[in-house]
Amino acid sequence: MRLHTLTAEAFGPFATAATVDFDELSDAGLFLLSGATGAGKTSVLDAVCFALYGDVPGDRSAAKRLRCDQAAPGAVPRVQLEATLSGRRFRFVRSPAWDRPKKRGSGTTTEPAKVTVSELVDGAWQPLSSRLDEAGDLVGRVVGLTMNQFTQVAMLPQGRFQAFLRARSDERHKLLQQLFRTGRFEAVERWLVERRQRLSRDDARHHERVADVVSRATEAAAVALPDGIDLHALQLAADDGVLRSWLEQTQAASVRARSAADATLLEVTAREGAALTALEQTRSEAARRRRLDTARHEL
Repeated sequence: MRLHTLTAEAFGPFATAATVDFDELSDAGLFLLSGATGAGKTSVLDAVCFALYGDVPGDRSAAKRLRCDQAAPGAVPRVQLEATLSGRRFRFVRSPAWDRPKKRGSGTTTEPAKVTVSELVDGAWQPLSSRLDEAGDLVGRVVGLTMNQFTQVAMLPQGRFQAFLRARSDERHKLLQQLFRTGRFEAVERWLVERRQRLSRDDARHHERVADVVSRATEAAAVALPDGIDLHALQLAADDGVLRSWLEQTQAASVRARSAADATLLEVTAREGAALTALEQTRSEAARRRRLDTARHEL
């Protein structure tokens, strides 16, 4: 937020128009509002708060008397503020509710509160809204603070500093969190926690899969584990090469066992073929013997 100019007329102690050029003051860096009691120091801050939020902090708001009693009878109480908020330059013109003299007859009539919000676009002021609720929503978005938060942080009322310090921890935390916009850091923290939990679940699932593979490989190859390494230690040692080395040994043993099994199968197949050949020869010899015995019997 950067304030540029402030004009107050028939507002607070300012019976006539009074203008504060904050740009000129800001050129000197840090500046101080000083003066005797009742000079209007707090009223300048009240005018800034009123231009933004349509109200003033503290007990002065409860009094509902924002118009200057010394102003001319028909003078309209008005506050105009030009400020840059979130990189956009706005002009707020507000008037509080006040009792003006009737145009006809005697007595007064209540004039409602009014607001006009404009934005400087390409060197020209473009009107944005003349509704109180829309103006309040706009200020809440661009400033990022409610009126109570703004008065507690940007312009703490006189005598209220201790009340802020003595507020509950959650209230101050919420206010400072919104002021410094730490929501993105909390979102990152939540993302990191969720990612850690997800990675932990994935790690447990991978350990289960490794244990299952190790168990099945051990049963299939019937190879003993390395000396001094139990199954749990082998799972945990996967990253340092122990599991890889053991699996390579198991694979080599499995290949050797498979080769021996294939050789045995070939030998058994050959023997089976020889046995079948011998069986056929025996059957042929038996048939010849039967024919011979029949011929001898006939002879």
